[in-house]
Amino acid sequence: MPALTLNPGFVPIIAALFILAMPRTLRSPMIVVTALAAFWLLLDHEFGAASAMAQMGLPVVLLNLDELNRIFGIALLIALIAIGIYSGARRNRYEDAAILLLAGSAVSALFVGDLISFVAALALGGLAAAWVTFASPLEGASRAGARLLIWHGLEGLLFLVGVAFHLSAGAQASVVGRLDVTSIGGAFIFAALMIRVGAPMAHVWLKDVVSHASPTGAAALSAFTTMLGVYALARLFPSEPLLVWIGGAMMVIGAFYAVAEDDLRRAAAYGVTVQTGICTALVGLGTPLALAAAEGHGFATILSFVALQLMLGAVLERHGSVLVSHLAGVGRTMPLSAILLLGCGLAVAATPGLALFASQSASLEASAQWDLRWLWALIWVTPAVMLVALLLRPSLAAYTPSGDVKPIREAPFSMLLGAGLALFLCFAVGLAPRWLFDLMPAEISFQPFVLDRVTPQFQLLGAAGVAYLGLRMVRAAPRERGVSLLDIDALYRGPLTAAGRWAGVLGLRMYGAWQSWTRRSSQSAAKSLETLANACDRPYGSSGTAAVTFVCLGAVLLVMFLVR
Repeated sequence: MPALTLNPGFVPIIAALFILAMPRTLRSPMIVVTALAAFWLLLDHEFGAASAMAQMGLPVVLLNLDELNRIFGIALLIALIAIGIYSGARRNRYEDAAILLLAGSAVSALFVGDLISFVAALALGGLAAAWVTFASPLEGASRAGARLLIWHGLEGLLFLVGVAFHLSAGAQASVVGRLDVTSIGGAFIFAALMIRVGAPMAHVWLKDVVSHASPTGAAALSAFTTMLGVYALARLFPSEPLLVWIGGAMMVIGAFYAVAEDDLRRAAAYGVTVQTGICTALVGLGTPLALAAAEGHGFATILSFVALQLMLGAVLERHGSVLVSHLAGVGRTMPLSAILLLGCGLAVAATPGLALFASQSASLEASAQWDLRWLWALIWVTPAVMLVALLLRPSLAAYTPSGDVKPIREAPFSMLLGAGLALFLCFAVGLAPRWLFDLMPAEISFQPFVLDRVTPQFQLLGAAGVAYLGLRMVRAAPRERGVSLLDIDALYRGPLTAAGRWAGVLGLRMYGAWQSWTRRSSQSAAKSLETLANACDRPYGSSGTAAVTFVCLGAVLLVMFLVR
């Protein structure tokens, strides 16, 4: 077997080249077969480094399998299988190739063992993510893809600078291992990973591209982007105290916008930001239980939000909108999709019996420290926020009677099957979480289904639901209407963009003025030199020549006299 095929992520990358030439009926099975082949390569290899080679005196490890990257790899490949089944309902070979390339680059980045290959895989993934966005037929997708290229370009630049400084420490420093954030190289790599996970000030890129991507592309972007940053933080910066505060800020920002956002796909993207913030804070804690909880929570987040994005995409495909203010009557026209959407809402709300509940319980246990009670409180209240934002609001809107009588237009079967598979796996992991805990690097004996954990969770979700419904009944809750929320990207696209445009225009005008002045100055100097040359050619042709001649002769005689 060729050495390059040993990394499971290389299989989707190679398949992305062939899928461009395949007919529509074969592309969806090809994605599923590709994911299964990558699964076989993942499960067939034993733990340890393989396929190592030396390039320019630096070690290049194409495959390094351990318990940490295995759990993330399994989650990403499961998501690829569900997306592959889901993609059979539409015709877009370019998006299929882009999704395979995105998935392959993400899985490859998980299993490489050196920083150079890791950064190369992330750069390829950034280009593939932009390609997924560009392939969307929705309005504004091209501009969103261009903005994503800028974000990933900045991320890649920070990675390159950080790796360059890090490699100056020695050849063996290219091997992936723990880095020091106080060093120059570590600080640049840390900053690049903050863009990848969507830290505050950089959290807007995910909701931007998800809201403009196609139904299939949105799920792929949710699965194969931010959680790769969580894995990198767990690998490179475990027990970094700064991550605790960054994760807490991500939870607060994401929760606020998830509850207030009218576009459900954007709200789900903010929900991913909330869950990514939990994982980031747990990585910052760095205890064995916290790291295990972060990895398990990342696994459950990938499954839950892929299922939710797939169902939202199905509603978008048939209904034409996923705005909460436009969902009236969807429960009647798309009954099966509405039921599956309710199930996905329960999944992301960490309802007992689903995947996120098990990892949520472990996260609460890991953060149960007196000095971190604020973090524990944030993690504890997260399910209530997700319940209101992604279950109650869309459910009440979907089952609100509409004035028009419309026929039933259910989502295509392949879309329902792909989303149903992801939701089924959420139930399977949630009801039997022991095998998920067995995949974690740290051996923990944790039982989520005990009365002291299940009862408070039901009480929290029930209280949140009753409180929200009560506020709706007395009309104290805000009405669902089409609003456009302003985030930090409004500053990026507004004043900063205008300032950059103004600075560019000013710079061009200054450059033009400088060129005009230099042109006039050079012309004036040329004319002066021409006049002087003409005067030398005719020394007695102009007035005042006698005086000049007399002065020159006097000067020569004076010099001769002084020399004697």
